[in-house]
Amino acid sequence: MIPLSYSVRSILRRRFSAFATAGGLGLVVFVFAAVLMLARGVEETLKSTGSRENAIFLRKGSTSELTSFLPREAAKTFAADPAVAIEGGRQVTSPELFVIFQLQRIDGSGTANVGFRGVTKDGWELLRSKSIRLAEGRLPQWGTSEVILGRAAVGRYQGARVGQSISIARRQWQVVGVFDAGGAAFESEVWADADQIADAGRRTGYSTMTVKLKSPSDLESLRATVDADPRWNLEAKREDRFYEESAGPLANFIRILGTVIAVFFSVGATLGAMITMYAQVAARVREVGTLRALGFKRRSVLFSFLVESLILALLGSVAGCALAALLGAASFTTTNWSSFTVIKFRFHFAPGIAAWATFFAVLMGFFGGLLPAARAARLQIAEATKG
Repeated sequence: MIPLSYSVRSILRRRFSAFATAGGLGLVVFVFAAVLMLARGVEETLKSTGSRENAIFLRKGSTSELTSFLPREAAKTFAADPAVAIEGGRQVTSPELFVIFQLQRIDGSGTANVGFRGVTKDGWELLRSKSIRLAEGRLPQWGTSEVILGRAAVGRYQGARVGQSISIARRQWQVVGVFDAGGAAFESEVWADADQIADAGRRTGYSTMTVKLKSPSDLESLRATVDADPRWNLEAKREDRFYEESAGPLANFIRILGTVIAVFFSVGATLGAMITMYAQVAARVREVGTLRALGFKRRSVLFSFLVESLILALLGSVAGCALAALLGAASFTTTNWSSFTVIKFRFHFAPGIAAWATFFAVLMGFFGGLLPAARAARLQIAEATKG
């Protein structure tokens, strides 16, 4: 076999063309990795919204809180289930109402659908305050038209700052605080007293109810109890699974569309690698003839040129992944298809994404170098040594 050092030295002797090819492959890898990071960011943001220790009640068949309805009588009934945890003599439950109101964007580009979540005092104290931290200001006074904003909603809409007020349902809602939910989808919402939101949205019940389980294993018994009660047509799900499922349609769309775009780009990058490797073969005809005269077989020559192409692909993969990793500090907003509200996500880089991007780069390098390598291996010794 031809030593690996020969392939490395050949690349270093032709730095400009070699690294230009690696750069083209790297840009395609960057696009591919960015798409995967985008889809992963959607999934991680919504998945982190829930907890595996909690269960969520909603109307059977509902795919989002927006389409669910939970009667107040049902909330009282299932809050007393033996599977629900108790603290200080009170069941750890949070019946919540989720509605959409349109707010004017601060940049004047129109309105946006913003999720408003109504919570109860007990729900906040017993459940939500455990995972949500007040970052600025204070909590709203219960029973009043005061709201707190998620960190991602601050400054995005008119009046969306502490001390200002937002106008919905012909009422002025005073902004008194900002909360941090650790990057969860809650951060794109506005929270207020459940009864006040129900009055503004003209609702009579709740959308969902989240409960803390005594043990995650109690979910099955709770689910059986809910399924056996025909009065309200409800179901119970693990909270993190529910939010993860709601991310599916949007994440899959981003992943499929982005992959198609990356594949189109990869065709150009593969052709670029192929042209570079053909040029290398043309410039090294005598060199190839010398290798064959020294006794190296055709498959050794083919393998050597193919290795050069794969090395360029790996260099492009490293550059593309390094560039994509920088996107981890960036965020973006889009419409959550399950609730039709504006939600903020972050690019999420993970080792699995780097592995898929590297595999994608290796495929481009392999197909880009296969034909030129085969051409080099087919050169006749007598003709090649003449140059």
